[in-house]
Amino acid sequence: MPRPYYLLDTNIISEIMRKEPDEKVCKRIEEHGHLCTIASTTWCELLFGVNSMAGGRKRDLIFDDLVDDIQSHYDIIQYDKHAAWIHADIRSRLKEIGNPLDFADTQIASIALANNMILVTRNTKHFEPIQQISPLMLENWFE
Repeated sequence: MPRPYYLLDTNIISEIMRKEPDEKVCKRIEEHGHLCTIASTTWCELLFGVNSMAGGRKRDLIFDDLVDDIQSHYDIIQYDKHAAWIHADIRSRLKEIGNPLDFADTQIASIALANNMILVTRNTKHFEPIQQISPLMLENWFE
């Protein structure tokens, strides 16, 4: 089995879980789903989102979808020592030039960089400053 090539951002997973997801995103998932994974940071953001919802049937269904569909279908890439080195470098360099970014976004980017993966996100603008100081690869599957 080939190594995953794409790291899916939280907004991509949220999109494919919608009742009527974007057709372009669905097509790319069909084509490349076997090459996709998610970051442990993304997994945390997804679980936090569900845990923050009011209890009830809708929350239970979304939680079940996360565990049954997402967790079982996509490997979760851990934030490891190598990613931490990259993350610290990115954050310090961005701070130095007066452009600090969201902690979770820089952590997700560092996981992509540490594993030589393409980060798939709708929010490419959030990651463009990181591209200016690193070889981060981005794709927007909504385009």
